[in-house]
Amino acid sequence: MKRKNLAKMTALLLACSMVAGGCGNGGGDSTDNTTDNAPAASNTESSASTDNAQAQDTQGGGSAPIAEGAGYEWIAANAPKLSDELVSFKLVAYQEVSQIDYNNMEFFKALEAATNVHIDFECFPASSYNDQKNIMLSTNDYPDGFFGYNTLSMDDLNLYGPMGVFIPVDDLIDQYCPNYKDVLARFPNLDGMSTSLADGQKYSWGTVNESPVRDYPDNLYINKTWLDNLGLEVPTTMEEYYEVLKAFKEQDANGNGDPNDEIPYTFLAINQINGYGSFFGAYGHAEAFNAAGSTLNHFIVEDGKVIYEPITEEWKTAIKELGKFVQDGLWDQEGFVQDGDQYSAKLTSATPIVGSAYTWASGSFGDNGDQYVAIAPLKATADAEDAKVHKRQNHVSFLGTGFSITNKCEHPEILAQWVDLFYNETMTIMSYRGPERVINIDENGVVTYDETPGADGAAFDTITQHEAPYDGAPKCMTNDMFVNKIITETIKNDKVDVINEFYLNAPASVTLPSMQFTDDESQFLSDYGASAQNYVESCLAEWLLGKSDIDADWDKYLAQLETLKVQEYIDIMQTAYDRTIGK
Repeated sequence: MKRKNLAKMTALLLACSMVAGGCGNGGGDSTDNTTDNAPAASNTESSASTDNAQAQDTQGGGSAPIAEGAGYEWIAANAPKLSDELVSFKLVAYQEVSQIDYNNMEFFKALEAATNVHIDFECFPASSYNDQKNIMLSTNDYPDGFFGYNTLSMDDLNLYGPMGVFIPVDDLIDQYCPNYKDVLARFPNLDGMSTSLADGQKYSWGTVNESPVRDYPDNLYINKTWLDNLGLEVPTTMEEYYEVLKAFKEQDANGNGDPNDEIPYTFLAINQINGYGSFFGAYGHAEAFNAAGSTLNHFIVEDGKVIYEPITEEWKTAIKELGKFVQDGLWDQEGFVQDGDQYSAKLTSATPIVGSAYTWASGSFGDNGDQYVAIAPLKATADAEDAKVHKRQNHVSFLGTGFSITNKCEHPEILAQWVDLFYNETMTIMSYRGPERVINIDENGVVTYDETPGADGAAFDTITQHEAPYDGAPKCMTNDMFVNKIITETIKNDKVDVINEFYLNAPASVTLPSMQFTDDESQFLSDYGASAQNYVESCLAEWLLGKSDIDADWDKYLAQLETLKVQEYIDIMQTAYDRTIGK
């Protein structure tokens, strides 16, 4: 992927982590859930005429005039009329913390005017969503459908689908959903992810939400000011990195007169962004961390084969090499036990005290972010092979959930056509970033946004998340769309450049995708899988800290993993992976 294309990516890519949040249908927990917080519609260079807007409103039967602008004009011209009479559906949504009530969003008002489909959303905040969902499903008091990847899990669909609560969607997709059929053709993994293990039926449309910044979440940063203070170069190998951290530890790198307040390197122990897993890539495979004890930890996929890293010689070598850093005091000893708040406090200290860390971007260092630079993945030695980087795909890039219809729906064929609109490329972009700030949509579907702050100083992110469902919508947002179809000329973020320069073309250790497990498999993972992970992570810390010798322990360690049925564990992951990709 070329640099000139990636430079077009914007701060929207930075918002790749799914933020749990809330909206209320007239009474949610979020302070944003008021109509007053919705941005006023602004006129753009290619705004539609008032007559056109009124004509669309009359056709669709909408309750309010539709705002003007290129984005609204596109929706009016391209979203088809799905019913001669206004038809209404009730949908449940789990909404992001920064957003207003979906019922007040301009995007849905414009979509209603064009399609003649009215949606009455009932939104719940994160704090109560699961409880509310479970009450609805268990008491038979549920709506026509569930909108968004995070409203239902595959476990929900496996349980309630065969019971008849959710309707199978294969026929609806085949008859009414050309956009989604195209998505399935391009991403066949999605078919396996959305197929119920309980009865082989599909009860949901899936979600694709690729993003280069989400693929490579952990980037290594170093304090360039400290390097300059000590007359050091940016390290390129683990050997050089060791010497740099040693200098940070022994000299007054931050120049405040105290040679003992520097932390050469800090981290969170088992963490996908702020951990130390990517250092393993210098010695073989980059480690796949999620969270402590997760049954997905330590698994990667290479040429279709699932690999459990903790039983490999490369993993053992990495621990021995990284143990030198820990035992020589170059890693923050508190890193093995500290929480996120403690970690962040160190990174953002008024006087910089951290020399290096894996983190999301330079903004993680607060006001001192300009002192830190990202560096290339570190090879073991100058003549070693390039280090592998951690490439993540098991979060929200591909999910089997996105939209489901219940047996309460009287017109599923109309609702199926309505949701299919979200899988059109331009409509996906519009649902993600809204129609309000669109300047132009060209013949190739490239959408250009005006990302300047609002009249009240509101940031582009805030404005667009108030007018459209953002990550909450069913969608197919691909890497190509992020890079080539969404243009914002002035917003830049350093993570885009870092990924472009250091990660996109690097060899990668790829994590497992989102997968389903049978009841028996899930039970095994809860018992033996969890026990194996806890044992591995306990040994990992002991060895890094030098409390035990990995060479002396290795055979006993492997024997204990055999007792914990590690090969069956690997076989289950391979079976689930093959099932997911349709092998």
